[in-house]
Amino acid sequence: MRAVFLARPHAIRRLVFLEGPARYLEEFVELSREAGINPEILPRSAFMRMGGFTEDEKHQGVMIVAEPPAVHSESDLGILTDASTVIALDQVSNPQNLGTIIRNAAFFGVDAVIWLKNRSVDLSPTVTTVAVGGVEFVTLFRITNLARTFETLKGHGFWVYGLDERGEKTLAETEFDRKSVLVIGAEGEGLRRRTKEFCDALVRIPGGRRGLQSLNAGVASAVALAELFRKEATRASARRVPPDE
Repeated sequence: MRAVFLARPHAIRRLVFLEGPARYLEEFVELSREAGINPEILPRSAFMRMGGFTEDEKHQGVMIVAEPPAVHSESDLGILTDASTVIALDQVSNPQNLGTIIRNAAFFGVDAVIWLKNRSVDLSPTVTTVAVGGVEFVTLFRITNLARTFETLKGHGFWVYGLDERGEKTLAETEFDRKSVLVIGAEGEGLRRRTKEFCDALVRIPGGRRGLQSLNAGVASAVALAELFRKEATRASARRVPPDE
């Protein structure tokens, strides 16, 4: 919820507190004032009904009503012309994984996350909850054709790297381009054959054993992004070092 105040305060319509002592929520009172919103206080029954909460759910006594985040389409890919890192998902169907990937992307500073409209999970309350604010800091795309999307991004100078357990090189051995698309496949199945054909390189996470050859999509995204951004930080540091006289 804090992320919405930071990224899209104009999208917030209501801030509602559960009736009772809540000193730890003073931060949100201040944020609402800055956004020009008058906080509301509701008794427990009305608060639970408005939020659709069950007695077992943790709500911390506060909720907001806001416009949903924007989800772009293929026709909007031009806004990524100046981007440097994009994640594309090939039929990822688990909402926990999508939420985790968006969270990881926001943490590392990825510019956009792209997923397919068909045969894939979509943005939902579960995804948003798992992302823990990540949807507010990453540009989101729902597209219909991954191959066509890759062609468009390549036209904007991107190189496409597919994460695949049979990749010729490991993440550490791969020199990622300054403008990179990291493609992550479906749980269990990995990247489709046609998706692999549109990748400029297939890279793998070292490790695995018989019966456990891969990580789930959410964990794999964190491992891959950590390595990709470590390499970028190393390059940036080298550029700041003055040459020897």
